Amino acid sequence: MYWYGHGPGGWFIALMVIGMAAFLILLLLGVFFLARRTGEGGTPSGGTERRWAGRADSPRRAEEILAERYAHGDIDDEEYRRRSETLRGLDRPTQQG
Repeated sequence: MYWYGHGPGGWFIALMVIGMAAFLILLLLGVFFLARRTGEGGTPSGGTERRWAGRADSPRRAEEILAERYAHGDIDDEEYRRRSETLRGLDRPTQQG
């Protein structure tokens, strides 16, 4: 049938291989970034500070996270108090003048 050069040439086959490899790479990157964005349990992972920035809930949520870290023993009493005072200072509007 395809004797003596009557079929797809080497360039056509090479372009098909390169195209398929590019498609698979893009597909895998899409799945990777989607999985990274979703995180565990369907909630976005990472960047929670950016999500909460500018909202009224952000200092309260930060205090909850701080309390969890203290309860787990990740931080000691002194650090908990220091950070808690810092967060409470964020609740109050700053006076300029």
